[in-house]
Amino acid sequence: MATQNTETEQLLRDRLEEVQRRLAELAKAPEPGSGIGFGKRIGDGTSEAISRRNDIGVGNSLLVTEEKLIRALAKLEEGSYGRCDHCGGLIAPGRLEVAPESALCIECAGRAASR
Repeated sequence: MATQNTETEQLLRDRLEEVQRRLAELAKAPEPGSGIGFGKRIGDGTSEAISRRNDIGVGNSLLVTEEKLIRALAKLEEGSYGRCDHCGGLIAPGRLEVAPESALCIECAGRAASR
């Protein structure tokens, strides 16, 4: 069990590092001279605006993932990893294998998503 926890912790830390690297990349200031230039014609600057809007969505998703990874690492440390934060039941091993940052069982995650 200790080896599995060590492997899980390393996996979570690796994913957290990757998420934080991607967040840092998104937060970088644009290169000098690469500012948006909205011209007089319709559509000028549209692709840049859409790209930036997509980056915001990706960034928000990464922030949520970062929070989940930090919570999963805390649960490992406190000994509650694999237990649902809401109902206290066991989180299915298959769910943890696919999404090791999961803090909710399938049932509670479904209820939270439908709110």
